[in-house]
Amino acid sequence: MTDLNPQYPLELEVKNFGPIAEAKIDLRPFTVFVGPSNTGKSYLAILIYTLHEHFSGGARFNYVPDTFVGRMIWDQQLSQKDWESLSEWLEGTFKNMREPPYEENTLLSGPAEDLIRSAFTRFDTRGDLLGKGICRFFGVDGTKGLIRKSSHGGSQVTLKRRVLEDANLFMQKLTIGARKTLLKTTIPEKIPDQLNLAYISGDLIDLVRPKKGTRSESELRAANTFIGHLTGSIFPSLIAPLDMPAFYLPADRTGIMHSHMAVTSALIHNAPMAGLRQTPPTPMFSGVLADFLEQLINLGGQTQQSHWPRRTKDLGGLIEKALLDGTVHIQRTETGYPRFTYQPEGWKDELPILNASSMVSELAPVVLYLRHVVQPGNVLIIEEPESHLHPAMQVEFTRQLAALVRAGVRVIITTHSEWVLEELANIVRLSGLSKAERKGIAGGDVALRPEEVGAWLFQPKNRPRGSVVKEIPLDDDSGLFPSGFDEVAVALHNNWAEISSRGGANG
Repeated sequence: MTDLNPQYPLELEVKNFGPIAEAKIDLRPFTVFVGPSNTGKSYLAILIYTLHEHFSGGARFNYVPDTFVGRMIWDQQLSQKDWESLSEWLEGTFKNMREPPYEENTLLSGPAEDLIRSAFTRFDTRGDLLGKGICRFFGVDGTKGLIRKSSHGGSQVTLKRRVLEDANLFMQKLTIGARKTLLKTTIPEKIPDQLNLAYISGDLIDLVRPKKGTRSESELRAANTFIGHLTGSIFPSLIAPLDMPAFYLPADRTGIMHSHMAVTSALIHNAPMAGLRQTPPTPMFSGVLADFLEQLINLGGQTQQSHWPRRTKDLGGLIEKALLDGTVHIQRTETGYPRFTYQPEGWKDELPILNASSMVSELAPVVLYLRHVVQPGNVLIIEEPESHLHPAMQVEFTRQLAALVRAGVRVIITTHSEWVLEELANIVRLSGLSKAERKGIAGGDVALRPEEVGAWLFQPKNRPRGSVVKEIPLDDDSGLFPSGFDEVAVALHNNWAEISSRGGANG
């Protein structure tokens, strides 16, 4: 095995999925989807959220305890030869290590590598489960509704990561058919050596070491568990950042913040009547909306203590200070259900969120998630962060999102905003200046390197019908991400000129 080169990002290729004909992106710390409406920006964002839930072992994919990382149990029976080979390798590897901690990067070779390669094939049995998860998060009854019309062979979702400079690739290809979802895993000839055994107990090591006599059931289970640990410790280096939890803030957060309490109150009111009258049809939510509502409700049981390390700034508080001119609070009702309020700066009393401005309602979930839920290393997906924000506030919020990335949270947004893209371009260009040179520039305290930011344009096409997604490179001449917004401005100007010329002629 060999060390994984960190410069290789995880690539995601999508074909014939919803309105998307073809897309090829890589996941960066700050990822932006831009383009006309109905071109698949939210489709791709929801798909990425689903993959995070799947590979991080989220609550919706609880067939793996907690997470894939270091806890994947290998359920294949070891042969006598495999057992002896594994025991010999283990004894040689840990010859001088009788107690933890062990070396963080232990070389895998021979039998261990072969068994790990075999263990990876268990992922291929999870295609239908992943397909069901995709249906849940999109709020559809079956995968047929997710396959782009007029396409053949179903939808394809492929994850790729280059391991070395040569053609070695780790790849997982998901084929979504109308009736069945298939998953195929391809393991490169050389698996990256990112093994971390520091958390494996000495008791587990001792059970797998070679011994005379018949193997006990506990030793058999220990060997399987050990292979699972080995595989699980390598897997994140192949699939990162999808092994980390993600949180999704859907569009129309104002409406959701205003209505979620009324919806829950109605359910509570009708609960005593269950079985006494005909049950009305249950309304369907998409999985991302259901998760958002559930997380909002659970915030009522959270403490006000932040999950962030003490050395890290309260980024939710920074958003409050920079944009809200006030603070967002959670009040606990008698039933334990959360009530969200806003206290303008200088006020003694708090206002219900529904009486605050739409900008406050839009940003309140972001503040609360940063304060109670999101941790460094997590992914925060926000649809249309510019909603209900004045252009100046859009610019400031973009700076706050960049600060969030600097603090260790990965961010994915969908947007129609020229102001967001222009400020993001400025943030990237700031990285080319020293701190001294940035002094006095608005927003100059936060900069992101070009490789940390990726913008992708969703362009509608007629043949094949559907959108094609391509990266927007930062233009050196204009200093902008060319998204086509300028074409709208030019068209408006030309229309004004035509109106003015005709008005002059009539005068």
